Formats: sequence, C-alpha cells, structure tokens
Amino acid sequence: MAIIVGVYFNTNPMKHGGWFMTRRFINWFPLGMTYAFLYMGRYNLNVSKNALGTLMSKEDFGLIFAAGTVTYAASFLINGPLVDKFGGKKGIIVAAFGASMANVLLGVLTYLVVTNQLKMKMVVPFSILYSLNMYFQSFGAMSIIKVKAYWFHVRERGGIWDADFRRGLFCV
Repeated sequence: MAIIVGVYFNTNPMKHGGWFMTRRFINWFPLGMTYAFLYMGRYNLNVSKNALGTLMSKEDFGLIFAAGTVTYAASFLINGPLVDKFGGKKGIIVAAFGASMANVLLGVLTYLVVTNQLKMKMVVPFSILYSLNMYFQSFGAMSIIKVKAYWFHVRERGGIWDADFRRGLFCV
C-alpha cells in the first residue's frame, strides 16, 4: 500500500502542490481505510458458513446472500439522496457504526449456534442481519464517492482507463 501511495504521489498528474497532496492524503486515508474495513465485513457471511459447517446448507447460504445482495442494490436508491443531504463524512460514520453493529450481531448469533446455546433455523435471522450489514455497506459506498469526488480533478479520475481509450485498446 505504501508503495502504491508513493508512486501516486510521484506521478502527480495534475502537478498539485505538496500541501494539497498531503492534505488530500490526511483526509482520504482514514476514509479509505474505513471503507476497506467495511468491505471486509461483507465476507463475514463466508466466515460464518465455514464456522457453521453442516448447520448452514449451500441453499441457506444462497438465500442469505441473495437477501443481502438485493438489499445492497435497492438501498442505493435510498442512501444516495441521504448521503447527499447529510454529507459523506457523516455518512461514512453511520456506515461504519451500522455495519459494525450488524457484524457483531452476526458474530454473536454464529457463536450461540455453534456452542449449541441456540437451536434454530438460521436463514431468517442471518438474512435480516446480513441485509442490515449490506444496507450500511451501501451507505459507505455512497459516502466514499461523495467525499472523494471533491478531492480529485475531473482530469485525474480514471487516468489509466482514459489513456487506454484514447489509444483504442477498449474500442469495439
């Protein structure tokens, strides 16, 4: 990661000053790390599936994953306007808090089932908690885009792809 950041700072395409680049890094690095941790939280369902073994069938996993995926897609319609209204910084805080609470609850539920303290069909509670996690995941995705957009000039966005399009590498 440090190498990538270093390369980016050295290939500063817009020739921004040192102060701006440092300030952008200070603003964006914690936000990027928060989003990275949010993204890793999406895979807790896979960890639960492995921990539960035969207690969660492939069909159960598919239903739970589908509920989360549909929630993630649909929540963009709700979260986009919310993040526009409240701002990206507040949005990423809401996303981090909400997703962490949903993941804690998923962990507690997994623990209770694995230790036989709770005997139940897990599809419905896992679907609800995973969907809640994915709702906040979408909140985080909207927030990071909202914050990041103001720190990068239009000509900086998609630099690699733009160069490839100009050379005709992706033309059909």
